[in-house]
Amino acid sequence: LRGCNVNASSAQKQYNRVKERAKVLLQTLRRFFNSELFYVFETLFACLLVVMRQEVIGAVIFVALISLLLIVCEDILPTTLPFLLLCTFTTNCYDSFDTFIGYAIYAPVVIAALIAHFVVYRGTLKIGESVYGICLVSIAVLLGGVGDFTLKQYVSGAYYIFGLGTGMIFVYMLMKSAFSARRGYDVRMKFAAVMTLVGVLCSFMIATGYVRRYLHLSTGAYTIGFSPNNLATLLMFAMPFPIYLSRKQLPIVILTPVFLAMLCLTKSRGGLIFGCVEFFICCLYWVNMGKKHKKERIIYCVAALGAVACAFGRVVLDMLQDRIFADGVIISNVRFTMFGQALDNFYKRPFVGTGILDESIWYSDTKKQGAMTWYHMMIPQVVGSMGLIGIVAYGFQILQRVKLTFQKRSTWSLALGISYLGLLMMSQVNPGEFCPLPFGLLAVLLFIFQEIRLEYDDLPLTGKQFHSGKSRCKRGGV
Repeated sequence: LRGCNVNASSAQKQYNRVKERAKVLLQTLRRFFNSELFYVFETLFACLLVVMRQEVIGAVIFVALISLLLIVCEDILPTTLPFLLLCTFTTNCYDSFDTFIGYAIYAPVVIAALIAHFVVYRGTLKIGESVYGICLVSIAVLLGGVGDFTLKQYVSGAYYIFGLGTGMIFVYMLMKSAFSARRGYDVRMKFAAVMTLVGVLCSFMIATGYVRRYLHLSTGAYTIGFSPNNLATLLMFAMPFPIYLSRKQLPIVILTPVFLAMLCLTKSRGGLIFGCVEFFICCLYWVNMGKKHKKERIIYCVAALGAVACAFGRVVLDMLQDRIFADGVIISNVRFTMFGQALDNFYKRPFVGTGILDESIWYSDTKKQGAMTWYHMMIPQVVGSMGLIGIVAYGFQILQRVKLTFQKRSTWSLALGISYLGLLMMSQVNPGEFCPLPFGLLAVLLFIFQEIRLEYDDLPLTGKQFHSGKSRCKRGGV
């Protein structure tokens, strides 16, 4: 019996040693997956996929990586960058519904990983102020055009009905509980780095598109090769974050004018006009970030704008002439036609509109498979698709978001607010926030961060280790 006890004790000790080594290995992997080094590696790999034109294979690899991170990492933040990089480089696969639908058979694996993450690493369910706006928008989306669509139409449009409506409430609750947990690092700096690297990938894709066009110029067989409006929107999301990072690493601030330069090269009219507005706001943000060196910062801002103007002024002037100032180019734009159709739909159904599944507007004749019938303008989309209920819902949400941005404002709250302003401006001339992934989800995430910074006082996150949504004290957050 003594021999049995000795063997059992020895086996228990060996088991404990193995368990401890596995725990150390898991913690090491988690730190690595959430390190700046791995962030840079992911971005460089995404750039390589763009160069090799292997975006579809890259999408499979990144989805597999995200699934792995969901299982291994207790923290949800490491999945943010690969998800956004995936959404960015796949914009090169425009109108590829038939290509990607073939991979839908692997969706259960991703869904299982997602469910497993939020079950195993579940945090305390939390809601904040911005959820009320999301709920109102969800109601407006569901009631839009109510009674005019068949069950089959609702099924075929489920991605947008769910993604813009009740699905976003579900996403909000999951992300709020996940990002409210204490961490041993500054989440603000990490997320700012994530958004900056997304901007870097966008810039690389634009530069690669121009290099390819130059190499194929003699044959005339190559177009620009990227999606101007989508990349412009992502760049506007990213623009203020290098400035925020410059608080710790000053040279990074140069990326903000670089993003503006790349916006010019997209030849997106909305990107150029609203990007310049956002850059001006970013300049004010940077100049007023600290009390010292304001004059020097003003000089740097003017110099950066001058450098962009000298380098890309000709491109901008040509685009302005061809796409904005040319006779009839604005008036003849189909957006004018759809604006009139939005008003007609509002008059027909002033309370609930004709719904986001309505295919009576002009765009339905040219939309790509799997896309919603967008008005390509936020205000007409709300007015025509959701009527008075939509106007109230989206109006409330925007006012609420403005309030969250300026309540106890800080450099962090303003960075988040400027980022959302970029999306809001682009949404006036493009689908923008009516694309659930990634734009709608990103907007929700920005205001989750706004809520958390108001709910907690000790900034940055100072917990010595990650807790699954269970803080040792009542205060602590972003």
